Amino acid sequence: MFACICNSVMTKRAVRSHWRPFLVLNFVLVISSPALHGADLKAGRNAYERKDYANAIKELVPLAQAGTVEAEVLLGKMYMLGQGVPKDADLALKWFRAAADQENAEAEFFLGAMYLLPRKDIPQGLKWLRLSAEQGTAEAQLLVGMAYSKGSDVPHDLVQADMWLRLAAAQGDKFAASQYERAERLMTPDEIEKARTLTEAWRPRIVANRNR
Repeated sequence: MFACICNSVMTKRAVRSHWRPFLVLNFVLVISSPALHGADLKAGRNAYERKDYANAIKELVPLAQAGTVEAEVLLGKMYMLGQGVPKDADLALKWFRAAADQENAEAEFFLGAMYLLPRKDIPQGLKWLRLSAEQGTAEAQLLVGMAYSKGSDVPHDLVQADMWLRLAAAQGDKFAASQYERAERLMTPDEIEKARTLTEAWRPRIVANRNR
């Protein structure tokens, strides 16, 4: 069941046209060539949203090769879903990893979800999902909470599960709300209080180059 939930969350995340705005470019590229890279990135993004994948690839590949975070994320999605290119998990992982290495929360989410599912590398999956969750990604918070709740290949920790599920629920995730209520039926009053305290104290991790 957890694998189905994880796959569903990842797919829904991937097909959203307007998740949250990214910062356009990293600092070095902005300084070096703002007009050229900004125009190409906008054209690539617009082509992707129109499902004009041929032009999206044309615009995005040079940008991704130069280290532009949003271009890397979009290429990762295209290879993950087979949008205008053959599905290629290795290339999807390559581009998501490139963006995740720049602390992009969306890339961290997709990278973690891909490792958690078909790759079956649970430690890597949870590592990247937690990094994304710490930046405030609701879908990552849901999957991290579910992982701690199920306790399969990770420590069974209902306090941690409750905290992450509560954080996801606070962003409007109704499934997370039902899951933390379910978890709390198995918890002691002291554990519930600890989870609530952790939730109230939690603050998103701020990164130097917040390319979300």
